[in-house]
Amino acid sequence: MSAFGDLLAGQAAQRAANYNAALMERDAKVQEQYAENTYKVFQNYDLPRFDYYAAKQKGALDVSIAGAGVEYSGSAYQLALENQIMIDTDRDMMTYNAEVARDQAMNDAIMTRASAQVERYRGRVAKTASYFQAASSLLTDYKTVKSV
Repeated sequence: MSAFGDLLAGQAAQRAANYNAALMERDAKVQEQYAENTYKVFQNYDLPRFDYYAAKQKGALDVSIAGAGVEYSGSAYQLALENQIMIDTDRDMMTYNAEVARDQAMNDAIMTRASAQVERYRGRVAKTASYFQAASSLLTDYKTVKSV
């Protein structure tokens, strides 16, 4: 009877492993969706909003330079150029950070899928091991009966 229990335990272990793997697959899909959605928010909301305020700031600087009656050369030109460089640097850093966050979330999804595959493998190994345990149990029972 122990052999039957071993076989049931192996099948239960495989079913549990498959269930856990399915949960991990679902988590990986959620991580991928998170990565895609956060990057879309960056592209469709954060970056356009940054560009709007950067253009507004650049326009205000241009108006203040023109309103002061200063020629757009020398220090005024250098100030405008420095402002544009800072805006471009900030935009590039925002883009870089958004891409890194997206890639990290995608890598997390990949690792979660790999863990799901490992979990499925563990289930198969547990099921196979149950066959050997059942066979060992049957041989032990046979040896006990034969020696009586």
